[in-house]
Amino acid sequence: MKQQLFDALESLANNDHNEVVYRDRGRVRKTWSELARDIDRAIARLASLRPDGREFQVGLIGPTTYEWMVLDLACLKAGFRSIAVPEFLTGHEIGVLFQEAKPDVVLANRALEDRLTEVDVPVWFFGAGGTARAGNSFEDLAGVEWTCTADRMLDHYSIGYSSGTSGKAKRIDLTFLPDQSSLGWKRRLELAAQYYRYRTSFWSRKDNKLLIFMPFSHVQQRAFVRLALMRQINIVLSDSMRCVQDLVVEKPNIMVSVPMIYEALATRIEEKLRHLSGRQKTVFRLYIRLGLNRLRNGNWVKRLFGRYLFSKVRNIYGGRADYFVTGSAPINTRTLTTFHRVGVKIYEGYGQSELPRIISMSSEKDFRIGSVGKPRVPVKIGEDGEIRVKIDRRELADPSIFTFDSDGYICTGDLGHLDADGFLFLSGRKDDVIVLDN
Repeated sequence: MKQQLFDALESLANNDHNEVVYRDRGRVRKTWSELARDIDRAIARLASLRPDGREFQVGLIGPTTYEWMVLDLACLKAGFRSIAVPEFLTGHEIGVLFQEAKPDVVLANRALEDRLTEVDVPVWFFGAGGTARAGNSFEDLAGVEWTCTADRMLDHYSIGYSSGTSGKAKRIDLTFLPDQSSLGWKRRLELAAQYYRYRTSFWSRKDNKLLIFMPFSHVQQRAFVRLALMRQINIVLSDSMRCVQDLVVEKPNIMVSVPMIYEALATRIEEKLRHLSGRQKTVFRLYIRLGLNRLRNGNWVKRLFGRYLFSKVRNIYGGRADYFVTGSAPINTRTLTTFHRVGVKIYEGYGQSELPRIISMSSEKDFRIGSVGKPRVPVKIGEDGEIRVKIDRRELADPSIFTFDSDGYICTGDLGHLDADGFLFLSGRKDDVIVLDN
């Protein structure tokens, strides 16, 4: 995995086709070759701050910006460990997390300067705004030469944090999964099947576009950026205030969002459906009765009906929803149904940030409204309804933080059930259940 990712980062320099789009007093477009140059400049500046004789730990904090992404990728490529602290915490909470993680330096967005008074290591500022003290601008560092290789990339490459369900920031150690030294025939067949599914799906298209607007401090958003770089997917960086507008303007077909955004869009979709003409409503009923909404987006019949029925509806979400994913909180089934009726599947994912693998994920093949799909790892349901998962302990950065049952399954603390077809449904948290006398 490290070698593949390093090769993808190296190949950016020769790619003038793919792009990153973001806002900075107007729309800015950067080709991936320009991104590569920015990453290499950041690596040289970081190397000038590196202590001798030990691994270099770099604190990162700030809202979702192009500069934040560049710095994180620079740490990854150079073999420096990033420590990504959520930017929405209080000054005291930020200071505590950095004190516990012990970075050598902290790179912070200038807008957060007044919340970093309790950080006890050197702070260098990037981005616009703020009143950064003289001599503390990261962009002013001259930089030194630093050679990057896949072998220099760290197995334990980053530290992140998640609020989880408790509301308290929890440390997450991010590590690369060990490479498989030999491939048996079963694994070869799995890889061949994966490649076939990739080549016959939208993922292999050249016009794919990913929208990122949730915090980069969340490990999932950075994972999607790495996926985009490895699969040559264009990237749009936004924020919670502009994301709906960027959906319309940039027309991404891949997005991960909290339920609130989808619920707001579903309300607008329902309003547009109420204003269909009488003839369109008749055709819409036929569209639903024939199940055309359940077909793949590339199906010509579905596209023909959609062009007649949903031209105004598609303006709400950009019209290219191939892989819209929701997670982190329950989503209203009415929202899922509204999107599904106009031919858009909102995929639900289920996992825990501390785990190296996603537990369950709905897909084009395994889709059922209200379900998080079929599990991607072994799952069983305890007698109390708790979801328990089986993951090799060697893949866990810190097995001591988990509770295991007698069969070696991890106790997730989440409640749910598997239906007769193997679909997983969530129903809440185990510690939210109140046991009465009766």
